[in-house]
Amino acid sequence: MRVARSVVPALAVWASAGWLGLPAHGFAAARPPVPGGPAAAVPHREAVRPPERPGSSGSRQEVTRQIEQAPGRVCAYRLRGVRTGGFLHVREGAGRRHAPVGRLRVSDGGFAGSCAVTHGWIAVRAADGASGFASARYLHRLDLSGRPSLSCAYRLKHVHKGGYLNVRDGAGLGHAPVGKIRPAQGDIAGACTAGHGWVAVDTADGIPGWASARYLRKIP
Repeated sequence: MRVARSVVPALAVWASAGWLGLPAHGFAAARPPVPGGPAAAVPHREAVRPPERPGSSGSRQEVTRQIEQAPGRVCAYRLRGVRTGGFLHVREGAGRRHAPVGRLRVSDGGFAGSCAVTHGWIAVRAADGASGFASARYLHRLDLSGRPSLSCAYRLKHVHKGGYLNVRDGAGLGHAPVGKIRPAQGDIAGACTAGHGWVAVDTADGIPGWASARYLRKIP
């Protein structure tokens, strides 16, 4: 997958993002579907693990290390095998023994993550801003191959203050949203030409996708 250079600043922000302590209770992801069978939709209860001892910074350093190993690279994911309304825990480290620090929800759409897998876990950033690791078995990487380089800059137009423009996993309204672009973000990295009325862009979190050219104004 070709990834734009504009993703590098987004990863820097991600690596320095604060950590949020959230309740550890709740339903975790449903069991992934058996090959050849229907997708599972019955959630199971996840055991609550005690948090790591205060002062431990190993997990944060691990997330940073994952990002720095492949600067400028980020992939987009959606949840799989998780019922509607469910969520998947984001943990401090790569493993169930690590305490939850956030959640990935089906309703969030797409989210950014490392392109590399560490022992079955992927470094991700949740919609609530929490950074950590999520089980790769519940993550589906979006195929965004063939995207052009993002060499131009845009601003939103015809979008009121407080509104947003959807970024989708393909060029067209038939594709699912993977993120949003808001007027407060300022300049938006995007491809210099539109294809069938859609421009390849990245969200502020570094999630690659496409946005309608009708709502984008190219900056000279």
